Amino acid sequence: MAETVMLMFSYFEHDWDPAIEGAEAMDAELLRRVTEGEWLPYTGEAPDPEDIATVEELEARAREAIGEWDVPDYVVRVPIDKLRALIAEGGWTFVAGEFAEFEGHHNDTEYVVELTR
Repeated sequence: MAETVMLMFSYFEHDWDPAIEGAEAMDAELLRRVTEGEWLPYTGEAPDPEDIATVEELEARAREAIGEWDVPDYVVRVPIDKLRALIAEGGWTFVAGEFAEFEGHHNDTEYVVELTR
């Protein structure tokens, strides 16, 4: 029987200290969050495999959205590298993914994935 896991990586923008202002300080905070951030268990709705079916598609979707922020490459690269390492080390197969951009009072920027082995 296959084992399935759902994971989420978030930038948790709603938790940012309001005193963080200016591009340099925000870039430093993003670096800290992606460096220290982990893929966490997720209990929400599973992503649709017809939306994003590969890690490469997930990365491309994130790069497209985050590219508009004018931030360093590591903002996308680090979470995706961490995901690839989890998949390789755990013998997982990518089933589906989802990427949601920060939206005011609704949600933080988040990646959600479903993996199986």
